[in-house]
Amino acid sequence: SEQTNLRVLMSPSLSSGLLSFSLSELSEEFLPYLLVAKGKRLVSRLLPYLSHDSALQVLRAVTTHLPVLMARDSTGPDESLPVLYPSLCQVIGGLSFTQLIRVLKEFTAALPDSKETRLYLACKNKFGISLLYALLSQGERLLSSDTPMEPSIGDFESWTDIVFQVARQLSQCSLVEPLLLPSNLLSLFCRYLDKQTVHQLEESVERSTAGCPAIPS
Repeated sequence: SEQTNLRVLMSPSLSSGLLSFSLSELSEEFLPYLLVAKGKRLVSRLLPYLSHDSALQVLRAVTTHLPVLMARDSTGPDESLPVLYPSLCQVIGGLSFTQLIRVLKEFTAALPDSKETRLYLACKNKFGISLLYALLSQGERLLSSDTPMEPSIGDFESWTDIVFQVARQLSQCSLVEPLLLPSNLLSLFCRYLDKQTVHQLEESVERSTAGCPAIPS
């Protein structure tokens, strides 16, 4: 039953074991759950009970398998990936700048044996682009905060490269409507891009979010 499965997922042994897995091992461990609607509900209910480090591992597992998850969701009877969004947003809201950069690097990297990236595929999927916006929004919050970030060497350079890569991709494709639109998203691009590019991005995002609620940053 779902309650039994949830008790298994929430067991201290599994929670502590998340940290002992490599990312590839963890991805394989959770992939069966993430491929079915009931499993996604279980994982979404599990996330708030995990330590931050364990929840981060789950976020990275979702990001790693994002292409297959989006493909499976689009061919199923209904979309179930969005059920993960609120819980993953809580995880993202607790990321340090270095942790955020690591996740975004995985998000924007080229896929094995393919010229496509998770970023390109995410722009065509409601859950994928919502996850991307949430990650970018967290970066903007951290950069705008008075709290010291203690970044690792190269983090700011990586962040700038990622912002330009994302902006280029967003301006080159027809965007799907996200689940929610962070209110600080466009202010993020204003930090790095020229006015004309920002205006083009603003028009593109607005076209895709006509009926989408904005959330405070």
